[in-house]
Amino acid sequence: MGFVLFGYDDGVIGGLLTAPSFQDVFNLTSSMQGTVTSLFLVGAFFGSLMTSLNNDRLGRLRMTHIGSVAIVLGAIIQASSFSTAQLIVGRIVAGFGLGIIASNVVIWQSETSPKAQRGALIAGSLSFLLVGQVIAYWMDYGMNSYTGTIVWRFPMGFQALFAILMSVMLCFMPESPRWLIMNERYDEAKEVLRALRSANPEVESVVASEMAEIREAVAVEHSQRRRGWMALLRHEDLVGSRRRVILACLVNFMQPWSGSTPVSYYTTYIFEESVGFSRHMSLLMSGFLQIWFLIASAGTWWFIERAGRRRMFMITGTAMAIVMAILAAMIAIDTHASGIVAAVMLFAYQAFYTWGFMGGVWCYGPEILPLDFRGRGLGLANSMLWIWSFVVVEIVPTAISNIGWKTYLIFSCFNLAFVPLVYFFFPETSGLTLELVDLAFMDPTTNPVKRASELRRMIKEGQDLNLRGNTGDVGEKFELSTEQVETRSETNAGV
Repeated sequence: MGFVLFGYDDGVIGGLLTAPSFQDVFNLTSSMQGTVTSLFLVGAFFGSLMTSLNNDRLGRLRMTHIGSVAIVLGAIIQASSFSTAQLIVGRIVAGFGLGIIASNVVIWQSETSPKAQRGALIAGSLSFLLVGQVIAYWMDYGMNSYTGTIVWRFPMGFQALFAILMSVMLCFMPESPRWLIMNERYDEAKEVLRALRSANPEVESVVASEMAEIREAVAVEHSQRRRGWMALLRHEDLVGSRRRVILACLVNFMQPWSGSTPVSYYTTYIFEESVGFSRHMSLLMSGFLQIWFLIASAGTWWFIERAGRRRMFMITGTAMAIVMAILAAMIAIDTHASGIVAAVMLFAYQAFYTWGFMGGVWCYGPEILPLDFRGRGLGLANSMLWIWSFVVVEIVPTAISNIGWKTYLIFSCFNLAFVPLVYFFFPETSGLTLELVDLAFMDPTTNPVKRASELRRMIKEGQDLNLRGNTGDVGEKFELSTEQVETRSETNAGV
């Protein structure tokens, strides 16, 4: 339900910007359209920062409840707007709520899912984001046949329904076992894990093993006795927290600059202004595009675990660069035939984006971060997602008006640049427990990309790994003794 709400908020504004009744009330220029749309992301930025500051203290579910209340309030303000200022306030408040929800939902899901299905489960949930976008676009299309302010007031207010339903559902959901263990609530954590793994015939041994692994990770991270942001900035810790926070921020930088944000927010606008379709045809094509996006997302469930995060980032990054370049060329040619090809490229872009970046970005952040910094780190990383999305959404209408087809070449170049970035710096997380990702960063003399690959190979060979390494010659390469922990801690303390 959280992702349905996310998708609905993401898509609903795009089809309303050019509605005559909307323009009669607000009379927004293209620049102001970008501002009104993107200020939602400013709210999400501050919501993510609030998550970063309070998530580990309040817990995943309580923070999500707070986000739901903010969205209901924001929806009421937007739906009752009679001025641009009121509309902006409503957008910021709703965005604040979504920023909280988006950070907490993916953390909760990554911390409760088994490693073999973690990516597929998050990808499946992201398909519900597309359900929300489909609802938003087709609601905009359906309301287009009406007159008066109900054309935009009803769609804006409708988002409150999703937030209310989600709050009700949260009352029946368990808290993250990893958060419970981090806060020394071991009995509750064991009960949650037992319920989550109840389908496994060896549930007791699985729960005992997982409890031990999580507690060991918490002990190793707490042994550093350095949990503040300033300490993280001054020097690296045992589990590579600083590098991992940077990676989480980088992967969230990639999403808006891949071109997904303007395509999501301005689909109708792009079909009208860039491709040259009528408003009716643009709304219709936007609805069909979202249905295709939803259908294509089913492929992500398979790709994300079998091909892995890294490989799909690189393959789809290359594909999106090519698609954006072709889209730019077709818009530059500006004929009826090239307009059709441009529309096809938007459909191709959405497929490649959902197969690689959509699921991959939302999986990778919570997976790559250590438990001690997961709540705060993902809040910070998501704040980077929202602020860069704000920049992109703010400039796209003006860019399309001033430089036209060249706008899409910019996104093509970014996509191409992401490929070597991922290849050299992003370790694979697929197939590793969240605690074993720590192990990939514990040896500062070895590249985490290479080490994560070797860990995955060892798991496929059936070797039993934990934070102390496994037995045997290969395992000794990864063994981390208590003496090494103490030595590293003393070294860092003296920096």
